[in-house]
Amino acid sequence: MVSELKGLVLEHSGFNAAISGGNGRSIDSAIIIHRDGVHDKGTVQKAVLWALGQHKDLSWGVLSDTREEVNGRCYESMLLDVRIMNHSGQVKRGQQQIYFDITEHVNG
Repeated sequence: MVSELKGLVLEHSGFNAAISGGNGRSIDSAIIIHRDGVHDKGTVQKAVLWALGQHKDLSWGVLSDTREEVNGRCYESMLLDVRIMNHSGQVKRGQQQIYFDITEHVNG
């Protein structure tokens, strides 16, 4: 998943994001954002969300974000308002949580 995600970010944002980990759907599968000396965590987070939105043909807005520490790691979770248009032109809305491991950006 991460290699696919890295490819999506490169395709849609034009840079090779320093990410690893999982798909971001839980804290155990958080997307790890590594320090690369160039991009801050916010830029990488936006690029990941933009790439996923473009890939799945949806739009999103951040409803809230939360930072927490678990077992010495720092995580940021974002609650997203997700909107997608179906084939008949109706917009469906929902919410999705996505998790990022930002430990290197907090402790670096």
